[in-house]
Amino acid sequence: MDTDLTAGIDLTLGSDPRFGSAEAIEVRNLARYRLGLGVLARHHPHAADRLERLCQAEDAKLRPVMYDPVLRNAFENDLAALERQAGENGTLVGYLEGGTADMLDGLGPCERLSHPQLRPWPGNAVSWVWTDLEPRSEPERVLAARLEELLAGTLSKNGSGVRVRPDADMLARLSRGAELLAELLPNAGAGVLPHISLTGLARDELPDGVLNSISGGDPLPSAVLLAPERLADPWMAAETLFHEGLHLKLFDILRTGSMAADPDQLIPIPWRVKSWTLTRVLFAMHVYAHLLLFRAAAAGAGPDLRAKYGEPPTTDFVDQATPGSQAAGSGEYTTTVERVTYLAQQASQTYGGMLTASGRRFVDWLIGAVAPLAPGIQPDRLPVEPRPRTEVELEVRGYRQAQPVQVCPIPEQRELVAVTPGAPSFQWLNEHAWLIYALCDGRDLSSLRDRYRQAAGPGTDDQLGLGVADLLSVGLIVPV
Repeated sequence: MDTDLTAGIDLTLGSDPRFGSAEAIEVRNLARYRLGLGVLARHHPHAADRLERLCQAEDAKLRPVMYDPVLRNAFENDLAALERQAGENGTLVGYLEGGTADMLDGLGPCERLSHPQLRPWPGNAVSWVWTDLEPRSEPERVLAARLEELLAGTLSKNGSGVRVRPDADMLARLSRGAELLAELLPNAGAGVLPHISLTGLARDELPDGVLNSISGGDPLPSAVLLAPERLADPWMAAETLFHEGLHLKLFDILRTGSMAADPDQLIPIPWRVKSWTLTRVLFAMHVYAHLLLFRAAAAGAGPDLRAKYGEPPTTDFVDQATPGSQAAGSGEYTTTVERVTYLAQQASQTYGGMLTASGRRFVDWLIGAVAPLAPGIQPDRLPVEPRPRTEVELEVRGYRQAQPVQVCPIPEQRELVAVTPGAPSFQWLNEHAWLIYALCDGRDLSSLRDRYRQAAGPGTDDQLGLGVADLLSVGLIVPV
């Protein structure tokens, strides 16, 4: 395999500011956390000082706290409860009042309880290994118990799952796998490691076999669990970390923008009996596309990597088709190329109309990047129906920004994130929407139009109307 080709694909997949760059994705997530903490401070004035102190912390101190599995789970649950206006939403506040984040020293709350405190890839990202938890106070015991509870909810319900305390050899193999991944793919590979805050080892018996690895997602955020056997070979360890880290990466991406207008749309999967949701198709396509790159890069690994880590695998292994599925009978869809090509066809063509503009860009970016490794992956795109340009009647008295709205500008990404009043929801405004929002300062329509034309250029009044309609629909502006 041409190493220049794989290096180019690695750069494309690891540097895109929306979908590839771990640094850019983290900037958006931290902006969301700061705004969310402000929302919680409004609803919990007795804890406002602690919430505001955390909100004002520098990135290097805020990140370990908000990427802590227990606190991140509590934060998301609290915001979801507020958005639904559904009862109690002070779980995060409860942890903070117990002193969980009083020490902003670069350690996460659960990490601080671990003994010994170990970081598996300190040169690549802030992450820690689940060794033992040694709480020393009642609030710390509550925190540790919640982490164990989240783990139990992630493993199988039959009680067969058990966490494995890593020994020195396992830890060395874990770090070695991450080192190989970062050397093999310095952009896309190293770029998944910042999305893994916690790495643990576990064994479990699942209905379709033993646990190999799992990423926590919403139930155990920012966490990856691996069976110790996945560390036996550095290439296997690297691929496993890559696979699960990619899942966590897409979780982080989806926190700052939706990709599907109908995420629960069911799509038939030939190698499975049950259909998948459109969201799951995007997750699987994301992983399979990156695994094409991993295996191509592994096949073309130079003598230095082979001498250091041994010979890479020579087979394109994917899991077996589910018995009773179409593929189990036909023998198809046994390779990564076959599966990612099918998923790409579903996401870009058959169900492409159910994606948002961001979702279509994601699919196009992903398919375009790996197309040299998968001939035929780019199907003919069905035309996307243009947005109907209905006539929008604007209020002559003009518009003003709704209150209270909290905003956080991200100028380097040309975005503004805002939280609507009332039941809070996050709105991500692109440069054009941001402009209209800024111009809605209470002056009349004539002034709004004149200032908009000056900034956007002549002949753009229809875009102004559509933009105003969008901001009205989400409650960020109101008529004067």
